[in-house]
Parts: sequence; structure tokens; C-alpha cells
Amino acid sequence: MKKIWLPVLAASLLLAACGTDEDQGKKEETKQDITANEAEAKDKSTQVASLVDPRLQEPKEDTMCEMCNMKVYMKDEDMGEFSTQAIKEDGTVTFYDDIGCLVNAEVANNEKNEKFVRDFNTKDWVKVDDATIVKTDLKSPMNWGYVYFKDKADADKYIADNPTAHVEELQKIKDDALERREKKMKEKAEKEAKGESDSMHMEEKNQDGHSH
Repeated sequence: MKKIWLPVLAASLLLAACGTDEDQGKKEETKQDITANEAEAKDKSTQVASLVDPRLQEPKEDTMCEMCNMKVYMKDEDMGEFSTQAIKEDGTVTFYDDIGCLVNAEVANNEKNEKFVRDFNTKDWVKVDDATIVKTDLKSPMNWGYVYFKDKADADKYIADNPTAHVEELQKIKDDALERREKKMKEKAEKEAKGESDSMHMEEKNQDGHSH
């Protein structure tokens, strides 16, 4: 009996040891998988964080453009894809109805803000520096007609489908926006000057009328 029992016991101990090693191996493998998954998840979250800032907000029904005081369209509204927003250095979030107002606000307020636009397809926010900007024939709130793509491949496809569209640099928009602003301010100054001139002319006529 002893002779039979001893080999059985030895075999049992060997199997148990193998089982322990196998379990340990599985645990190590599982641990490696978890570590790999965590690393992958962290990498994905980093990619997302680079595109979407947690400080970003959404405009409301009554949100008005800080620059021109016109309506800022919400995400699902017609022309909502043209809405933009900025995060100022003090953390304040401001909205604009079109990209021209976004870039002009920096000039008017002497600021340097973080600027965000909507991806044309998803309507999700993307940093303007990370987006491909496309000039289109679409009607936007201030007639700029720019749309934005997070992925350049989407921009290329849009241009392929719309031959009149083309990629534009942000600096060109800034230059055009500044030129448009300066022209508008000049016209306003001329109108005010003309108004004062007309007023003075009327005053002189009245004085002449009284003198006669």
C-alpha cells in the first residue's frame, strides 16, 4: 500500500505545484493585460484631452456674440457649425457667432486667447490650431463661410466634393478680419463726422434764419 500511496502523493504534489505555477502564470498574464489596457486607455485619454478641453462650454438659447452682439447658434441649430468660443487667460469663456468675430475680439480687447471651433461633421469642439480650415460658399452668420475639420482627410473629401472650396490659413482670416474691422471703423468715423457736419450746418442755417 505504501508503495502505491507514495507515487500517488508525489504525483498529486507535482500536479498541485504545476497548478500553482499555471495560476501564477495566468495572474502575471492578466496583470500584464491590465497594465497594457491601462496604458492604451491612458494614451487614448491623452489624445482626447488634446482635442477637447474640459473647460469648454456650450452656448445657450440666449447666448450672444461678445463681439457683434448677434445670436450664437447652438450645436444642433442651423449654422451651429460656425459658432466659435475662446478661453481667455483668466479662464473666462466667451462665444462668437463666426470666426471673424473670434479673431477680431483679440485685437479689440488686446488679448491672446485659446480659440476653438466646431468640427464640420461631428460639431464637436476642436482647437482652431489643430483644425484644417476650409473656405466654402456656405452662408455663415457674418458671411465668412469657413468650416473646420479635425481630420485633414475629411477636409480633403469635402474639397473633392465641392470644387470651389479650398484650405485657408488662420493668419489670412486674421488679416482679412482686421482689414474688415478697420474699414468698418473708418466708415463709422466718417458717418459720425458727417453727422456732426450736418448738425453744424443746420445750426448755421437756423442762425441765419433768425438773423434775417
